[in-house]
Order: sequence, then structure tokens, then C-alpha cells
Amino acid sequence: MSYFHHVSLLTSQRQENVTFYTQILGLRFVKNTVNQENTRMLHYYYGNYQGSPGSVITFFIVPHLGQRRDEAQFLSEIGLNIPMHSLTYWQRRFESFGVPVKKEANQLIVQDPDQVTLYFTETEAVLPNANSVKNDIPVEKQILGLASINFHVENPNETTVFFEQLLGWTGDNHHIQLSPTESIQLTASHLSNKTRMGRGSIDHVAFAVKDEEALNRLYEKAQQQNWQIEKMISRGYFKSLYLKEPGGNRVEFATVQPGFTLDESLEHLGEQLALPPFLASQRASIEKNLYSEK
Repeated sequence: MSYFHHVSLLTSQRQENVTFYTQILGLRFVKNTVNQENTRMLHYYYGNYQGSPGSVITFFIVPHLGQRRDEAQFLSEIGLNIPMHSLTYWQRRFESFGVPVKKEANQLIVQDPDQVTLYFTETEAVLPNANSVKNDIPVEKQILGLASINFHVENPNETTVFFEQLLGWTGDNHHIQLSPTESIQLTASHLSNKTRMGRGSIDHVAFAVKDEEALNRLYEKAQQQNWQIEKMISRGYFKSLYLKEPGGNRVEFATVQPGFTLDESLEHLGEQLALPPFLASQRASIEKNLYSEK
């Protein structure tokens, strides 16, 4: 099981976002739904064919969203794993779409339409055929899933302690290696002004939890250790526990099940506005009141 579950960001550019993540990166549009805290706001999910935890990047679509300001604490630099011997393929692909790409050692660095920095790193992992997306990218070149994220915080040591005490994840020199292909970087921000969320801001990163029982144990442990708990809530597709780590960034822990086929068949994921069962009765009202395009 992947350590990462998903990462969620903000964008105002709905169509540019869909184009970049599906047509250029080749991810599947696995869920077209709404922000459950504000059902006027669309929430798009991209991932592998199954929408497997660890492959998913999501965006809250916020028309008229302002420019972000990354200051005292923020999440940035999303790493993505790609198969071995695919770096040149991806470099040429980005160039063919007119996406500026920089190559450093065994990595490619690009930015999405909201100036979100994405790192592509080759790894030995292989994408199962069941997870491959039906598009123009060969299966042996397709994105494997999330690789890394950077926590920018005032005091990296405090955030290291959070991960170690709550989860038993130990780090070395502000780097936590979760698995051979997944990691967390902790970076001292050296800034004191308050971060302003905006286009391309990462709202939270989510880590996968086996099941609801394990999530309940984690909740109890977080209570005992006096970490800042925001809430525990069912999202339908998974149940989630939200915390703030000591640096102020939002961290989610989400169950693997039941997954995105809760309200749609696997073959037709993302084809229409999907609402989990507890919102289904409000469909007419929700569809009527969605934020209009800018």
C-alpha cells in the first residue's frame, strides 16, 4: 500500500487544469465532484485508471482566486514517480506541448498552469496494466504515482517529532524516507509573514490508512499526544482525519476504502458530476448553485 493517498490544491483555471493533468500528464479524470465544505465549488480528482490511493492529485476549482503568497508555512514541490528509461520520453513530451522543462541529474522539473512545481523521477516500479490509462502515452512510460512533498515550516525539528511520535516515521537531516519510492522533505522557511492561499496553493497532503479501525486508533493517539486535531469526517469515498502539524500545514489521513466506485462504475469514473450518497438528494440544488466561470 502506498504511503501517500492524495494531495489537494487550489486552482481558478478549470479547463487549463483539466488539459494539463489529463492531456499532457496523461492522468485519468477519476472524479468530478464538489467541495463538501462548500458545495458551490467543484472538486476534480486525477489519478491512474483505478484512482488508486497514492496516484491521486485533486483540485478545488475557485473562480476569481487570487495569487498565492508562500510565506511562513506551506506545502510545495510535488514529486511524481515515472518508470525507468522514460525521462527522455517525458522531456520530449513536455517540449512538444510547449511546457518549459528543466533537467537536473535524474529528474525533470516542470510547472503546471498555476506555477505548481512538479518533479519527475525515474524509479524501478512498474505500473500494473489494471492501473494504466487508455491514452497516447505507452503503459511503460505512464506516471506511477506520488513520490514526495516538501513541508516548508518555521521549525523542521518540531514537524519531524510530529511524524515520529504519531506515526513512527523517522527522518535524517529533515528528510523522511517513507518507502523506496516515497519521501517527505522538511525545509526551514525563514519567513514570518502569514501565507496567503491562492492559485496553486496546496491545501493539504493526505496519507493512506488501511481501514476505519486503524484511523480510529490514529485519532485516539493524536488526542493522547495533544496534536492539533481539526476533524474526523466521512467523505464517502474515504473516511478522513485532519490534523495541523506543528508548522501549521494541514495533514489528512484517509482510508483506502470504499474508493471512487462508491457512486460510479469503474468504466465511467469522472464522466458526470458525482455526489456521494449523503449529498445525492441535494443534486438539483447543488447543480443550480455551482460557482459560475470567471
